[in-house]
Amino acid sequence: MLKPKETPHNVRLTAPEIANLWSQYQNDTMAICIFKYMLKITEDTSIRPILEFSLGLATGHITIIKEFFMKEGFPIPHGFTNDDVDLTAPRLYSDQFCLTYTYIMSVNGLAGYAAALSTNMRRDIRDYFVKCQTETMELFNNTLDLLLEKGIVSRPPFLNPPASVEFIEKQAFVKGLLGGKRPLNCIEISNVFWDLKKVQLSKALAIGFAQTAKSQEVRNYLWRGIEIYAKHIEVLGTLMSDDHLPQPKSDDGEISNSTTPAFSDRLMMYHKTLLGATTIGFYGTAIGTCQRIDLSIHFSRLIVEMGKYMEDGFGIMIENKWAEQPPMADDRGEIAIKQKQKN
Repeated sequence: MLKPKETPHNVRLTAPEIANLWSQYQNDTMAICIFKYMLKITEDTSIRPILEFSLGLATGHITIIKEFFMKEGFPIPHGFTNDDVDLTAPRLYSDQFCLTYTYIMSVNGLAGYAAALSTNMRRDIRDYFVKCQTETMELFNNTLDLLLEKGIVSRPPFLNPPASVEFIEKQAFVKGLLGGKRPLNCIEISNVFWDLKKVQLSKALAIGFAQTAKSQEVRNYLWRGIEIYAKHIEVLGTLMSDDHLPQPKSDDGEISNSTTPAFSDRLMMYHKTLLGATTIGFYGTAIGTCQRIDLSIHFSRLIVEMGKYMEDGFGIMIENKWAEQPPMADDRGEIAIKQKQKN
């Protein structure tokens, strides 16, 4: 086995590496708040170890990221703190929801770490994200195993094996717009089913956020998101039902009637932008892999709608000074002007 090479001390972090670490700091400080609260409300002794493991991973990541930034002379991001969570707030989500949430977020984490790993140059940063990927895979497996054991996870549809291997012979295979629409293939079913499941979780999370938000502006924004999610669920659900395929179980019934804020408005707004970004990413993957034109049109339309919603949400965050700015490239023109003024 080859010995890992050490990174020379004079190799600086690249912009993508800083972006990956900065984004992870935001996401994991938010996750710390979420999992601390979930551990306070969760009573199921089989679920608590998974939440504790999740909290431990996020806490460990923050320690390492701080070290990377300090060595490079970068300020430690603000992220989210204990001020963004109220551990005395009553139960907002069920134990089952907490487990499902952890499962879906581990799925998102695996995709995010894979993308981050491919854009890193330094060996120590690559090794770090490989470690994150390995740990998150363990979380994913343990969470899914428990969901299956409890029988509370919706399995994707099964398909009967075809009689033989077939090749596409007609252009009508890709149309699916007007008449003669063929059934979904296994790739399309996978995209529609899993995107539907993720949107269902986003909707349920938003319902809990909306009924506890302090700001009327934030409440209105979150309820608008719930209506958008409902529309997306209807579109994706119809695609499944048209082929008499089962849909994943909704998470809407896993929310209490509490109106006491467990999280700050800033954290809830950030979380919605994070989920919105991942949703757009998964929809984009669906566009690239689906072979029916009508599906690509559906997903393209949903992306535009989600993008506009995220844009409006980011405007609210900027207006309230909730949007932390990532490290920027130097403005060379401004530097030159200042230097000229000095002379």
